[in-house]
Formats: sequence, structure tokens, C-alpha cells
Amino acid sequence: MTRLLIVILTAALCAGAAIGFQNPLRDRLLRNERAQEVVGWYQRADTGEFFLFDRSNTVALLSERDDPTGEVLVLFANRAPGGGTAYVTDTGREVVRLTGLGGATYFPTDAPNGVIADFASEAGGLAPPPRSTEEVRLRAEDLANELTAELDRSISVGYAPAPRAGLGVQHDSLHMIALAFRSLRNERRRLRGIDRVEISIGEQPAAYRRGNSLIVVIAPEFGFAGRSSSAFIARSLLAEDRPT
Repeated sequence: MTRLLIVILTAALCAGAAIGFQNPLRDRLLRNERAQEVVGWYQRADTGEFFLFDRSNTVALLSERDDPTGEVLVLFANRAPGGGTAYVTDTGREVVRLTGLGGATYFPTDAPNGVIADFASEAGGLAPPPRSTEEVRLRAEDLANELTAELDRSISVGYAPAPRAGLGVQHDSLHMIALAFRSLRNERRRLRGIDRVEISIGEQPAAYRRGNSLIVVIAPEFGFAGRSSSAFIARSLLAEDRPT
């Protein structure tokens, strides 16, 4: 009798496993579980384009595979209306929303109302590429030349020495400044007072105008999270001067 019960239970378990293997609900839950991977490629349902979403640290990072600007967005987690988690930039723009089961909605600039994004595959995390002091110097010179040509007047660019591990953040910050000025090409009149850009080292990222200078503060030890976005820098360029 005992042997017969064991045979019956074994057969039932095997049948249950077979049924479970074909269970659409189980498969959906497994897909949602995979979508909870902290670093992965996601694919837009509308265009098929991919973006990398990295949630391996305190703040999240996002990079579109085919973004011509090459900007890595730093995203901060907030509770979303109705539940889930909303990831927003330093200017407050929502970029990604995750449900409790891992479903993702992406809010790119070309689809501000949001599109469904599906988890595609695991990926490595995002970090600023290592740079040399010479690369930083050349990028600063390029930025000064670019701004001088764009604004039709001499613009100087200065920066404080950064630790070797922070040179990648410093180099990327110069790129963010370039993107910020490019985004304001139709606002040249409001940029007439700027003739200098300065990058300083601080405890947290910041950007503001002071007199005739744009001051950009970076915190190199935080990686991409240690610098402001191009949108934040652009907003700072159009703001009133900070008192000295």
C-alpha cells in the first residue's frame, strides 16, 4: 500500500509539473520576475529601440542604445501615483515607471505619454569610461572653441584638478555642458552675459550662474550621479544669477 501511494504521488507531481510548464500565468510571472533584474536591456514596444536600465546603485542610470547625444540619465526613485516606482531626472521629468510585478513604462521625449517597454536581456552596469588628464584638457579646449563659435564671442573654460578616478566624470561633465548650450541655440539673447564656464569639485552636483560665469559643481566619487544632467545645466543657464 505504501509503495502504491508513492507511485500515485509521484505521478501527480509529474503531471502537475507538466501542466505548470504550459501555464501561461506562470510564464507571465516568470517574465515579470526576469524584468526585476537590476541591470538589463529593455525594448520599446512601439519602435523596437533598446535602452539600458541600471538599478544596481542608490540612483538608477539609463542610456538609450542609439542616442546620438550619448547622455546617460541619472534617475531618482519616487513612489508613483497609484503604486509602483517612478524614476525621475534631476529636473523632475519622469522617464521610467515600474509596477510591482516589474512591468515597465518608458517616457522618452518623443513619446511623453509613455510606451510599454519589455525586459530583453541582462546587461552590465553603467560607469563613466576612464579618462586621462590629457583627454580632459583637450575636451575643455574643444568646448571653449565650440562655445566661442556658437556665441560669437570668446568663452573660456576652466576646471579644478580631479582625482584620477574622477576624470571620467569631469570629461562627461564637459560633454553635458556642451549639450546644454546646444539645446539653447534659440536663446542666445539670454546667454549674452556668459563668458566663462568653470567646473569645481564639491560634495554634490550643482549648476548655477554667478556673474558672467556658469559654475558647474561635480562630485566625482559618485560616478554619473556626481554630475548634473544637460537639462539641469540648461535650466541653470536661464536662471537668475546666484548672489556671490
